[in-house]
Amino acid sequence: MADVKIKRGEFPTYFGGFGFHNNEAMLYPVIEREHFNQKICKCYREISPGFMRTFGGFSDWTREHMDAFAEYYEKMQKWTETPIYFACAKGKYHLTDEARQKYAEDVAKNLDYLINKKNVKQIRYYCFSNEMSMNDWGGLLEDLPLFQKYHEYLFDAFQKRNLRIGLLSTDAANVDHWDTLDYAIENMKRISEDYCLHAYVLGYEPSDLDFYDYFYQLCYDTVKKCTKCDGKRFILGEFGIKRQNKEPDDSFVRLNGVIKDVTTYNYTGEGAYAALMYAEGHIAAINAGVFATVLWTFVDYPDPYTCHCAERDPYAKAWAMCEPFISETQDVKYNKCGLMKWEDDGDYSVREMYWCIGLMAKYCKRNAKVLDIENDDPLIRMTALLNRDGSVSVCVVNRHTEPTPLKLKLGLKHIEKQPPLRVYEYDSRNVCVNEFGDLQDYSALLPLGEGGEAEYTLLPESFTVLTTDYKTRPEPVFAENVAREDELLTWDAVNDDEHCYYRVYRGKTPDFVPSVENQIASTVDTSLDFSARYLDGAAILNVEGDHYKVLSVDRSGNGL
Repeated sequence: MADVKIKRGEFPTYFGGFGFHNNEAMLYPVIEREHFNQKICKCYREISPGFMRTFGGFSDWTREHMDAFAEYYEKMQKWTETPIYFACAKGKYHLTDEARQKYAEDVAKNLDYLINKKNVKQIRYYCFSNEMSMNDWGGLLEDLPLFQKYHEYLFDAFQKRNLRIGLLSTDAANVDHWDTLDYAIENMKRISEDYCLHAYVLGYEPSDLDFYDYFYQLCYDTVKKCTKCDGKRFILGEFGIKRQNKEPDDSFVRLNGVIKDVTTYNYTGEGAYAALMYAEGHIAAINAGVFATVLWTFVDYPDPYTCHCAERDPYAKAWAMCEPFISETQDVKYNKCGLMKWEDDGDYSVREMYWCIGLMAKYCKRNAKVLDIENDDPLIRMTALLNRDGSVSVCVVNRHTEPTPLKLKLGLKHIEKQPPLRVYEYDSRNVCVNEFGDLQDYSALLPLGEGGEAEYTLLPESFTVLTTDYKTRPEPVFAENVAREDELLTWDAVNDDEHCYYRVYRGKTPDFVPSVENQIASTVDTSLDFSARYLDGAAILNVEGDHYKVLSVDRSGNGL
């Protein structure tokens, strides 16, 4: 039995949020409506990430481009109140200081427009270049003073416009370039609000039990450097795990003008198990004091997202919207590292690891206090967070290959006022998937005994969340005035502050009982177009009937 004691430390660190790189922010104009409403936006709202990174803040962004981003933001990060980190995919190169200064002023002008004219209020951080790229990947790694010069001009331009956007340094990848942090600490402290680096795990396989300790120590040492620099924080700007042996079947290879950059495990049947490594990597980062963590990526890029043929349909508009970061090489790049697919044949299905990572994003809330843990089992990796409303979430990766009893004691003030712990489980051996991307329901309720004690048996090789971060709903809430005319099903919006999204059901009689078997869709919209190119189509085609019910699912996951 794993004996675990959790308590609030005297001076707990804060966790700023778990999130994703959201590439779809730049491709929003070409995303099919049903794809966006039923998968991208619906899943994003359900897990409500605490941090978001994307390419943005370009000096040559047009009003059309920025207005499109603002529309995307309104439906995504504004709804979830998620802070945004903008990074330019490739820094612009200018020959003179005058041109660099003008560049910085143009960036500030565009951000000013987004914030004050388009009401994009969540822009929190900015960096001149993604992964120190200029002209090519990592082009600034050999010229850190030039990177510094651009940030100095950006800092001044932001100050002049009173933009409360912090600059991040250095955004370098991979771990062998984390030494750029030393330069930033030494030379850019005045103009850097916080520090940011990327990590892609290349030397460990998902089965390696030494990874947690390695990554914890790496993050801890880096956090310590940052905090000594006037208490600045460390952000893990991208995180991923890949094989990278340059072989044709591995994760990054250039072959006949095609670059393949994928999370290999999703293509070898190991994705469900590899999710545990993702989870324990983020647990290690949180426990080490990392302020925010970002997974690359939320959604795949479409096929392909980098191409010399800018006129190619169906993404011609996407290329136009993304001109600031499209490669001018003759290579075609496929980037398939997302939790959701985006294939040109209409496959937008959700990958198995979503039901692990989505849970973690949902319950590792931003601005939560990181609790102290005493754990006598080295194969149980866990973090515990105290949220601002007093609720508690405990995230656990069980690396044992057998069921493992867990004895938990939450030594917190007023613990007797907490509701029972909801238990959410991700079984890497048998993932509870569904075509709608709906998160799994809780599997158990654990009343807290005297002193905050509870016992539970963890599934082998699993990820488990035990949480009091929820509200209850006495009865299901259904939308009213559900009606179908031709190929369009519509209903009235549910007026409820806790509403998150809708589940749509079809039955043969007016009094049919909604169930998993007769669900045909999940969506954030108040309509369903039966003539659209559907995501998977299975439920729409296989569930019979002419009667419909639409259920509201709230932020706590309460539905039926």
